[in-house]
Amino acid sequence: MTNVLTQCLSIDPGVPSVQFILATSLIVAALAVWINSHRSLPGSRWFILGMFAMLWWLGSIGFEISSAGKDCKVLWAKAAWPGIVLLPTFWSFFLFEYTLSRPVPKRIVSLCTLIMPAFIFALAASNPWHELFYGAGTVLRTDTLRPYVYYEHGPFFFLAIAYLYLLTVGCTLIAGRAVLQASLAVRNFFIKLFLTTVIPITTNVMHVVFDVKLFDVDPTPFSFAVSVGLVVWLITDRRWVDINAIARDMFFYKSRDLVFVLDRDGSLLNTNQSAQDFIADIPNRPKTPASELSAVGPVFRRLLEHGELPDGEEITHDGKHFLIRAYPIALTKGQAQLGWAVAFVDVTTQKLAAERAIAAERAQAQFLATVSHELRTPLTAINGSLSLLTNSKAKISEAQSESLMRLMTKNAASLAALVNDLLDTQALASSDFKLNRESSDLREILSDAIASMATFLPEKKITLAYTPPEGPVCVFADSVRIRQVIVNLLSNAMKFSGSGSEVGISLQTTGDTATIFIKDSGRGIPPNSEDKVFGRFSQIAEGAERKITGSGLGMHISRQIMLQHGGTISYESVLGEGTTFAISMPLEQNPDR
Repeated sequence: MTNVLTQCLSIDPGVPSVQFILATSLIVAALAVWINSHRSLPGSRWFILGMFAMLWWLGSIGFEISSAGKDCKVLWAKAAWPGIVLLPTFWSFFLFEYTLSRPVPKRIVSLCTLIMPAFIFALAASNPWHELFYGAGTVLRTDTLRPYVYYEHGPFFFLAIAYLYLLTVGCTLIAGRAVLQASLAVRNFFIKLFLTTVIPITTNVMHVVFDVKLFDVDPTPFSFAVSVGLVVWLITDRRWVDINAIARDMFFYKSRDLVFVLDRDGSLLNTNQSAQDFIADIPNRPKTPASELSAVGPVFRRLLEHGELPDGEEITHDGKHFLIRAYPIALTKGQAQLGWAVAFVDVTTQKLAAERAIAAERAQAQFLATVSHELRTPLTAINGSLSLLTNSKAKISEAQSESLMRLMTKNAASLAALVNDLLDTQALASSDFKLNRESSDLREILSDAIASMATFLPEKKITLAYTPPEGPVCVFADSVRIRQVIVNLLSNAMKFSGSGSEVGISLQTTGDTATIFIKDSGRGIPPNSEDKVFGRFSQIAEGAERKITGSGLGMHISRQIMLQHGGTISYESVLGEGTTFAISMPLEQNPDR
């Protein structure tokens, strides 16, 4: 018994096929050790276990080739089955976790790594009792350079093969899916991974169907060794576990900036997807002069003429702004330049933000100038009147004194209105602003607002034409704030209307909406002026052209109030004929309840 065991355990290192197996096994073992130091790779544990399964299989083949008798060769053929079953299993699990980035379900792991390998090995090991794995026609042939066993495959063998093919089909599908879904940055890797998977599958099919052999044994483990070589290729290609390399590729392919790669003659070698999408005339033919491209061609011509681009150079194309960066490509310092990598960095957002900041700064400066002017004018009038009343009281008649008092009262009211506008603007921008909403009759609010304007600009003798509708118009609103909006619109209409003219006012209901229309006969509003009309720090007329005083906050405040009521404020205007403003808000539902 000891002699038989010793005979089966002997390996002849002088046999070329055994030498090949030993060399392959050393490579696989070294690779397994190296992979173990990169365990952050998804599925790395399955890859390592796959390497050990391959070593098991290769070792069994080495003993089978070195053994002299049929019994020993068949013994090692049976012993190889755990490795035969586990190698594609581990490889499938590796592909699953690497490409899908999620772990293999535990039930699948238990079934495929414990139950099925043990079941298939039991079928092979118990073959002497049933001969359904290797049939009675299994014989030792000695008509070749080295004796080998011809195996007659039984139904249990093909059952095991069917299970393995099920695994390998799964491998192929997983690898193929990864190729189809991979981004350009890693697609080459997944193509190589797919080839790595297909090679041993193809080899095994040729062995089972066409009885193709290598060293008179199953060539499948050797094809897996080729696959390992491909894996080594992937590693040396720095696209497998080198996250830095993948990240660099991702930046190239996924960047929103336009990236062009040129050779030293200025021919276009490569572009990223953003450049292809942006530049319509990028040709498919290689070595095309980059200077011929529309929009960016002049930039490349200057680069070729001067060998560099000025710092901060920008271009504008199709509404976008780009900052240009050109980086020379050379292998090492002092060597000849190979070409350029040119990036057109999209700074549109930054440009727009800068423009908005400048516009906001100008608007704020204008606002401060306006407010300063509006404050200075009434304060000057008040101070002048007080100075006269205080220092020249004896020289001022009673009529003059009353006139000065009325002037101070009017200007104090103007100051109070300006301060209230500023406070309202601040409050509306705050989350603390609250409306005191209650059931109200919009007719009464409108009538009260019209009555309050009776003494406004009496010198212009403007008529406010209004006929109230029959019946109440019920809204759920803050009556004080709605009155404020109406007064703002009426005061503007009266300011911009000519002396002796009429301001038309109407209140209408349509469906579940109430709308107030206020029409003036003023100069009208230029088209596309909504931002200025409802702006925070702006007026339509500015500088020397502005004859109507005001802070420019009234319409902004009015719009915010209407928005908080779930309503709207809008206008229609014709230059030289006048403007009609409309404020709409929802009617109160079931006002009697």
